Amino acid sequence: MNLYFYVSKIITPLILPSNFFIFALIIFLYLGIWKKKEKFKKIFFTFFVVFSLISLLPVGENLIYHILEKKYKNNQIPKNIDYIFVPSGSKERVVQAIKIKNYYSPTKVKIIYSSGNAALDKKNGSDHETPFVKTIIDNTKIDKQDIVFLPNARNTIENFKELKSFLSAKKNKKILLVTSASHLNRSLIIAKKYNIEIQGFPSSFKSRNNPFSLINFYQNINVQRNLYYFDVFFKEMLGIFIVTAIL
Repeated sequence: MNLYFYVSKIITPLILPSNFFIFALIIFLYLGIWKKKEKFKKIFFTFFVVFSLISLLPVGENLIYHILEKKYKNNQIPKNIDYIFVPSGSKERVVQAIKIKNYYSPTKVKIIYSSGNAALDKKNGSDHETPFVKTIIDNTKIDKQDIVFLPNARNTIENFKELKSFLSAKKNKKILLVTSASHLNRSLIIAKKYNIEIQGFPSSFKSRNNPFSLINFYQNINVQRNLYYFDVFFKEMLGIFIVTAIL
């Protein structure tokens, strides 16, 4: 998995649509306009049209809503659980996990928080989220013994690898996964690959209930947001393909 980690960290930024399209536009613009090669002019025009569509329209947000998040909009918290598993990635996941833990109070439900230093250069990188989690715990009435830290995971696969190891001595425990709605599909696939029985619950949603409406077309023109959402969708779908293929 070390090879996968390093390859994903190096390759993913290069093939994210927002970066890839810009690189491609520059290359095909150079070949088509400056070098005056007609076939590259057509390719440039095609790339320009596609890039314009995903930049000006909420294409990515619509894809996230319909393919990744819609199915989790009405999820219900299960009646009984023993652990709430939270992979690092966003602070909203931790906040939601604490709310769910309080919902089960006074029943003793523990939170398992999996994180780590995901930087390529570990010497200059750090785990930015764990200090935030510890600060939240210090400011709540949660017993510190009810929080389990798994500190050596650098990505989602390693999150579940650590969870599998932790659960090896604990049989028949009911686990609730709390993570971003767009991240749930990939996470549940990985959990299944590791034979971990777990239910999923969304901590937050990136998409709106009606991401695109012709009536609100003008309000949807936000290039930065639209490209970000398309990148998120692409990254999740790529991740789903990879974990399905290699695990």
